[in-house]
Parts: sequence; structure tokens; C-alpha cells
Amino acid sequence: MKRTTSLLLALALAAGLLTGCGAGSGGTTAAASPETYENGMDYAVSEETADAGLSGTEADRLSPNDGRKIIYNASLEMETEEFDATRDKLLEAASGAGAWVQSSDEGGSAENGSRWVRYTFRVPSDSYADFLNDAAAAGSVTYKSETTEDVTADYVDLEARLESLRTQEARLLELAQQAGDLADLLAIEEQLAQVRYEIESYTGQQRVYDSLLAYSTVDVSLNEVRLLTPVSNNFGSRAVTAFKESWHNFASGVQDVVIGFIYLLPVLLVLAVIVLAVFAILRAARRRRPQKPIQPPPAPPAQAPGTAAAGERPAPKYGPEQ
Repeated sequence: MKRTTSLLLALALAAGLLTGCGAGSGGTTAAASPETYENGMDYAVSEETADAGLSGTEADRLSPNDGRKIIYNASLEMETEEFDATRDKLLEAASGAGAWVQSSDEGGSAENGSRWVRYTFRVPSDSYADFLNDAAAAGSVTYKSETTEDVTADYVDLEARLESLRTQEARLLELAQQAGDLADLLAIEEQLAQVRYEIESYTGQQRVYDSLLAYSTVDVSLNEVRLLTPVSNNFGSRAVTAFKESWHNFASGVQDVVIGFIYLLPVLLVLAVIVLAVFAILRAARRRRPQKPIQPPPAPPAQAPGTAAAGERPAPKYGPEQ
């Protein structure tokens, strides 16, 4: 009995290895030849069990009735001059499509007109196209990107692996019921635990695929601007946009100057008070300083009789000069 159980366990392990190799290469698992064991129980692998990973050909699994497994993703970058209204429209479009917000991030200042918000929506795949149209209509779209990923082959391979592993699990459970030795039972339980671990791992991957297939991911970035980026590039639109931007920059420059003056006003007031205080102190000190008496200019020296002042010619002694 011990020899028979060991033989059965070895065959189960070999079947597991063959199943893993066959599923990894995308092929089907080869059927084992029927064998009848000592105890009279038939552990033959039936034709249906032999193709446990793929019940039918892969082409049957990929038939139009089943549909292909395609994951849809999209990204939108939008601008708006009315931030609150556009954000509300985006959320209404998501609610109407049955979508939900997976993550969000926002910031900016309403006073400066620089608010922004980033949304990641999970949209039911059936409502994916309608949601994109409604979201694009909520504001001005400056960038749009869509990607698709066909995971049909990977999904079919996952199903094949899972079905094969479940078949192994059923075989090992039958062997465990027939084991008459504790050592054989422990060996079977160890193999059964490994198979169940792989089943859980592949089941988790399948759940991830199911979630991505059932709900598309749409990233939306909304920015508040004072002027929308022009969509067309003709001369008229470019000229109007240039004038608007020039006027906007001029108005912003004037506002910046006024705001800067307001920021500097307290400093200017303090400096003015300091200058006035210094001037008053200097003036008071000048008043308290004693002033020197003003000395009269010295009198000119007396002129001796018969002498002429400096620079004057002496009078002629005997009448006018000839």
C-alpha cells in the first residue's frame, strides 16, 4: 500500500510539472494514459479532464460570443475659466456613467485664478465612450490620449492554469483519502498546500484582470486659467489671443505694481518717520549751539595828508598836466 501511494504521489507531481509547462507555453495539457491501481480504483484521466486547461480549442475560447479581453485607459488635460462649474460637470458626468473617483488631488488659489484638480476615475467599460464625450464637453480639452491593451491570450492562459491546478487539487484530495500511512499523508498534504498556493496566486491575478476589464481608468487634469489656450491656429484667432494676452499682461503688471507699493507702504512710512525724526533732532541741536558774535569789518587806515590812496595818481603840483 505504501508503494502504491508513493507511486500515485509521484504521478501527481509529474502531472503538475507537465501542466505548468503546458500552460506556460500556451498549449494544452497532454492526457495521461489510463492506469488501474492495486486497490481496484480507476484513476484514469478522462478525455474531458485531460484538457482541463482548455475545454475545447483556444479558438473556441476566443470566439466572438465570448469577446476579446481589452483594457481601456484614457487621459484628458482640460482648461476652464469657470473652475467650480466645470468641476461640477465632471463629477456629474462620472455619476451619470456609474463611475467612481479612485483618487483626487487639488490645489491652487481662487484669488489668483490658479486652482487645479487631478482625478482618476474608474468608469464601467460599457460607459467608457459616453463618459469621455461628456467629460470633454465640460471644459476646453488641450490634450487627449487613449490606450488599449488586449490581454485575451494572458487571460486564457490564466484560466488554463487555474483549471489544471484545480484538477490536481481534486486528484490530491482523492489520494489523501486513500493514504494509509501518515508519512504519505503528510507528503500529499504538502503537495496539496503548494497547489492551493498557486491557485490563490493565479486567482488574485485573474481578479486584477477582471477589475481592469470591468472598469476603465480615466485620468482627468483640470486647470483654471484666465485665458483659454486657442484650439485653432489661424491668423484671426492668433491676433485676438495675442491682444488678449497683451492686455492681460499689462493689467497684471499694473496690479503687481500697486500690490508691490501696498506691500512696501509700511516700510516707507517707517522710513519717513525716521527721516523726519533725524531732521528734527539736527535742527534742535543747531538751535542749542551758541553762535559767535559777528565782528565788524576793520576800518581802513587813516590817510596821511599829501598822500594818494593806493591806485590813485597824485594831483599835479603846478596846475593841470600838459
